[in-house]
Amino acid sequence: MLSLDQRAVVQRVFFTWMLIGLVWRAFDHALLMQLEAPVLGDGANDVTFWLAYTLGIPQLLTAHPLLAGMLDVTLLGSALMAIAVPRASFFPRIHCAAALLYFITFTTWSNHHYRPILGLLLAGVAFMFRDPDRFNFTFRALRYYTLFIYTSAGLYKVFRGSWLNQEQMTGIIEGTQLELFLAAPDGWHAQFFTWLLEHQTASWLLFALATVLEVVFIVGYFTRRYDLWLFATAISLHIGFWFTMRFFAFELIVLDLALLPWGRMLRSGGQSAEGAGSTSRDLTQM
Repeated sequence: MLSLDQRAVVQRVFFTWMLIGLVWRAFDHALLMQLEAPVLGDGANDVTFWLAYTLGIPQLLTAHPLLAGMLDVTLLGSALMAIAVPRASFFPRIHCAAALLYFITFTTWSNHHYRPILGLLLAGVAFMFRDPDRFNFTFRALRYYTLFIYTSAGLYKVFRGSWLNQEQMTGIIEGTQLELFLAAPDGWHAQFFTWLLEHQTASWLLFALATVLEVVFIVGYFTRRYDLWLFATAISLHIGFWFTMRFFAFELIVLDLALLPWGRMLRSGGQSAEGAGSTSRDLTQM
């Protein structure tokens, strides 16, 4: 169970990663003020998205650069303040509210349910609570949700039978990398994909390995003993996905931090209240 001082350290780490993720998206021209109107509704989304679309929230934010810029500043500023004032729960609450609006608006605008953005939202939920019991309960729930992401992805491949299909990986490459083959056919990534297409067994083995590594996360439901290994496995999967599919979910990696043994690491590091940073007492009571 993490103490209030340890919670402050963990909050700084999480929100530092989320702030980097937001800057990452800014360089990718994916913040709201960098988008263009109009917003098109996505019929594949759920009631929450359709409600926001019916109320005109995504259309309003993308049609008015000033409002979009204000939300972007709120998103970045709240993350920065959560780092500067790690004992406060006010700034994580603001961040989560802004992240929800950002996720709904970007998803509706792009007509694509880009799930990794959820990392910027869900990773901050536990820090909305300053009470140690509520924080620790929610932080443990975040760990289980992270395990669910990987386990469900692996079990889906198993029960669907795709891990037995030796053409599965080559089909993914053919369906997602056409633009790369046309734009940079001589690049190392295109050459690597070409090699995988020519060596179907090797590409299938990589897909099967990813399936096994994802299913392994089911161990975390029964013991925390291997959490550090699961964290390393999660990072390895993200790196592997980039090499084999050019997909790097940077914003989602922040959830993997919930797998780290924070209590043991902070105790061994001799973390004290001073190490957590002293700030204005008025602000820390927010």
